[in-house]
Amino acid sequence: MFALAGFFWSAGLVAFGVISYHLTADVAVPVSVVPLLYAGAMGAAAVGALASGVLYDRAGAAVLLALPVLIMGVPVLALAPSAGLVLAGVLVWGAATGIQDSTVKALVADLMPQPRQGTAYGVFAAFEGAGALAGGALYGSLYGARPALIAAVAALQATALVLLLVTLHRARHASPGQGPAEGLS
Repeated sequence: MFALAGFFWSAGLVAFGVISYHLTADVAVPVSVVPLLYAGAMGAAAVGALASGVLYDRAGAAVLLALPVLIMGVPVLALAPSAGLVLAGVLVWGAATGIQDSTVKALVADLMPQPRQGTAYGVFAAFEGAGALAGGALYGSLYGARPALIAAVAALQATALVLLLVTLHRARHASPGQGPAEGLS
């Protein structure tokens, strides 16, 4: 269930390649500036990873509910006609990427017993990768119809949010001694 949530949020996280295309083609940002914006996004990724990791340790896995919400905002901001909104979208994209690349893995560890964690990480990464592949086709085909792209991302993230809520609910209510849910807040 959690891997399926990962598929949907990955499918909805607009790739930076699409954002950089938008920056150069529609917002008239010089190509030489795009790597600097990517560096800023990576700074936001570091902050997002660290902040969500600390919050995960203090408040539990429910902190991951912010991820689909952040991802919903990316196409609205990052594909806007204004450079300021696009910059905000790049930073939100970076924060979401940081959470996706780091803190979500903590829940994989919490859900799976230690002897099966390596396989679980591999399965989870495969679902995220398949989602990114599907998402690439989606944004490529819908780039010219941005309202449809925004609606598609919102639907994907709503699905991810529901699947994540179900995962957290099941983990919280698993019987003690069954392994995966122990330690979840």
